[in-house]
Amino acid sequence: MSAAEDLNAYPVDKVLESRMAELVGTTQKALQRRREKKLIPEGVWQKLDGRIYYSISRYNEWQESQWTCRQASNQSVASCASASHGTKSDAAKRSRIPKRQKGSQPQQVYLIK
Repeated sequence: MSAAEDLNAYPVDKVLESRMAELVGTTQKALQRRREKKLIPEGVWQKLDGRIYYSISRYNEWQESQWTCRQASNQSVASCASASHGTKSDAAKRSRIPKRQKGSQPQQVYLIK
């Protein structure tokens, strides 16, 4: 059973943050950080008695609103598909100049005689 099926089949709508993280397939800390950064709107979660509760139905609605090409819209599927049909585009191409390596260089080893 996938996480999406878990969310739709869950018997209650309001769950604690730890349970919501399990249902979504992430960690509680990751969910907390998304909430603190305001990536998840406050209508999806609410603080009651010092604990964070999530509404599964509101979470699903919010997730669906994030998709740019929703199935429920009246637009045709072709409008969401790629404009490319296997032809070359005139868009900028990647440079063939190799990128410089990032990070530190290996330490030199000295031999003492």
